[in-house]
Amino acid sequence: MQRAVVRCRVWVCHDVAWGRTGGSVVSDARLVVAADRLFDGDGFVEPARVMIEHGRVVAVGDEVREQPTLVLDGMTVLPGFVDCHQHLVFDGNGTLEEQVANCSDDELRERARANARRALEGGVTTLRDLGDRNFVTLELRNDEALPTILCSGPPITPPGGHCWYLNGECADRDELAAAVAERAERGCDVVKIMATGGHGTPAAPAWQSQFSADDLRVAVEEAHRRGLPVAAHCHGVEGISDAVDAGVDTIEHCSFTSEDWARQPDEDLLGRVATSQIPLSATFGRCPDVPIQLPPGGIPAWVTTMFDSMARVRELGACIVVGTDAGINPSKPHDVAPHAIDALLRIEMSPHDALSALTAAGADAVGAANKGRLAPGTDADMVAVAGDLHADVRTVANVERVWRRGQPITR
Repeated sequence: MQRAVVRCRVWVCHDVAWGRTGGSVVSDARLVVAADRLFDGDGFVEPARVMIEHGRVVAVGDEVREQPTLVLDGMTVLPGFVDCHQHLVFDGNGTLEEQVANCSDDELRERARANARRALEGGVTTLRDLGDRNFVTLELRNDEALPTILCSGPPITPPGGHCWYLNGECADRDELAAAVAERAERGCDVVKIMATGGHGTPAAPAWQSQFSADDLRVAVEEAHRRGLPVAAHCHGVEGISDAVDAGVDTIEHCSFTSEDWARQPDEDLLGRVATSQIPLSATFGRCPDVPIQLPPGGIPAWVTTMFDSMARVRELGACIVVGTDAGINPSKPHDVAPHAIDALLRIEMSPHDALSALTAAGADAVGAANKGRLAPGTDADMVAVAGDLHADVRTVANVERVWRRGQPITR
């Protein structure tokens, strides 16, 4: 059996209720699925069979002794997709600020609910929501009709900084520490901090740092003391360097953006990023039939630089996982995750590693111990896709069936 070799620094969650699956609706029936192929999160397994009881996987491959109760001819079964970076309150229409400006919190919550449901129907069974407004998505975590959702609440940003309109502004280190404490008290699963500017806030350019390395260390120390990981939004090279030094738990985007948009990052930075083994939640993935949305500046040089840099850092051994940034524009709906495979192949990731980035490695990166794999004891979150995934990894986008903890999802 060929195995994927993606290795990430794993966030160890100290909250046993993390993911909030207690009291969940699960299937009581035993289900034995046989397909043409089975990818378990780490590699292809033969025979392609998986047995499920009470919402959990109990046996895979030749450990399955019973006859199939469901035969999926012409399909490949694999773990449910893990999208490490979504924005459930965004709907892709207009600028980021415009998307939330005229909505009440109740309206944003219902939009988030609909977007999360679309994600689940598209095979995304676990997602991190890395930036809402006023903590509106937290209560969605107990909805059994939705994926497992891990929430950050509003991203922490300086006054007028990137996504300031989501109400996460902090003016100094005392406010920064207090913001982390508030997120812990509210029960957030992760702390999101805007280490650099971004493409959705013209006054905060993507290449420019918003917090110093010492500021980021305050956030990391306060979060880790409370058992929470830190996801750092980083486009600019200085911000990426500072995030590595501060010991954040994931780096979001990691586009290696410079002020002139086209400068290649130095080899030392690429090596430090790779050696750190901090998972890079590369916000790849877009619908192929929707025109790409690009920021202003040195385009297409910026895109070329980004892909070249990610290819090099991958070559140096970095851990790269799927985090689509779903919701930010029309090319990134909330079920877009399997389309990230195209970009992963572009940076010369092997098909096996690309599938792992979408499943097992993503689960490891966000601390979802029972997600992303089909192995005894894991949650029976599964996707069946039409085609032979071993022959053509891009068929992962042909989602036909989805299960959440053993329950089939009506699409």
